[in-house]
Amino acid sequence: MQPPPQPDHDPTLRALLRAAHPAPTLPPRFQDGVWLRIDRAKRATPAAAPSWWEQLFRTAVRPAYATAGLAAVMIAGTWLGLRDGNTRAAQSDRTRYLAAVSPFHRATP
Repeated sequence: MQPPPQPDHDPTLRALLRAAHPAPTLPPRFQDGVWLRIDRAKRATPAAAPSWWEQLFRTAVRPAYATAGLAAVMIAGTWLGLRDGNTRAAQSDRTRYLAAVSPFHRATP
């Protein structure tokens, strides 16, 4: 038994299918319109990429990064304040000691 002929090899079937589905006609000046659109797309300038500063700002204003940044600033401020306070306290202690033992120190009335 021989298999039925394939539709690709049957010329009458091909002619019948082409007649049933004719190719649509293109509107006038269709090809010119296509090339015009291609030229416009080539000439269109792409949007400028954001600078590194803008990208940094966009990242920094996200809630997670803003919270982490605020916590870091608060920790740094606390540490610097404690360090400065200890330094001033030590200077104040030195000044009082020197005033107590210095023979040139005059008592204020």
